[in-house]
Amino acid sequence: MLHMLWTGEYNAEWEEKFSQVVQVKRAGFNIHNQFRHWMSEDEVIEALKGIDIFFVGYDPITERVLENAPDLKLILSERDGPEENIDLDACRRHGVPVLNSAGRCTVSVAELTMNLILNMSRPVIEINRAIHDEKWSRDNYQRLRDLVEANSFEVYRKTLGIVGMGRNGRYLAGLARGFGMEVLGYDPFVDSAEMEALGVRLCSLDELMAQSDFISILARATPENHGLVGATQIALMKPNAALVNTGRPQLVDYDALIAALESGAIRMAAIDVFVPEPLPADSPFYRLPREKIILTNHMAGFCQERAWHQYDKGMDNLMKFLRGECLQCNCTRGVEDSPAYPARGGALFGSQPC
Repeated sequence: MLHMLWTGEYNAEWEEKFSQVVQVKRAGFNIHNQFRHWMSEDEVIEALKGIDIFFVGYDPITERVLENAPDLKLILSERDGPEENIDLDACRRHGVPVLNSAGRCTVSVAELTMNLILNMSRPVIEINRAIHDEKWSRDNYQRLRDLVEANSFEVYRKTLGIVGMGRNGRYLAGLARGFGMEVLGYDPFVDSAEMEALGVRLCSLDELMAQSDFISILARATPENHGLVGATQIALMKPNAALVNTGRPQLVDYDALIAALESGAIRMAAIDVFVPEPLPADSPFYRLPREKIILTNHMAGFCQERAWHQYDKGMDNLMKFLRGECLQCNCTRGVEDSPAYPARGGALFGSQPC
């Protein structure tokens, strides 16, 4: 039986399922389940001795790890974006395919983003806090009603601009369309006809920033798009517009965003991702009025269904690979052409390119 190292988040149901196919070795976060308990490079090397398959969470897979893991033939990543902790180029050179659990967070991220948009259109948080603190009485009846009326907006026929039209952005577009919103999209890597079929009109980033009532940041972070939404783009926003970032913090100039919120240049923001995490006690986000900012703890991708999604996809990838079918969810395109592939993944699995 093949040996699999499993360091992603633990799920008893899936341990039973995996154990019917491979011999499972648990390590790292899978055992400790503690915040950011990722293994070091040396710990990964030690744990990979005699391992054929690595179902990895956030642990580093580097050139050095691959050089010291001669038995490794396949990497399954529970993440949508394995490039953040896996050297994909090194895996390609070493003939080790990396297959990801594509779409594991699509529904969760899109739903939370829509939730934040709805919360920024109605003062639910403020009213809930006031009623809990003060109770609802004749004394505060009119004040609370005035608060609601002054800060309530229908999302119907408002414009949502989505920066990044990947899986998350497309699903969010469907939710927004269900609420009767117009949807603009910015993504230089997608086809306009395909977007039109989804009810999304592609446009330039500047046009999206200027025309949208709500702006959602969902692009994948790359070295080329760090600071994609900076002071220049934020200055284009409508005064009553709001921005949501449930994507990656590197995409937005937070100093410029905070300045715009403080000056009243834009109405509101909801932020789920930060650098660093957790937020330090002196973060300028804390000085913003609560009615201007919603802060969440990088929660967009977390839900009770998450483990099912990522391991169901991972198992599907694994079984297809073991049957010699083409590589699914392949993050290492061209790995089959690597001279090292026959001695690594190809030696055992014999999968063919799609």
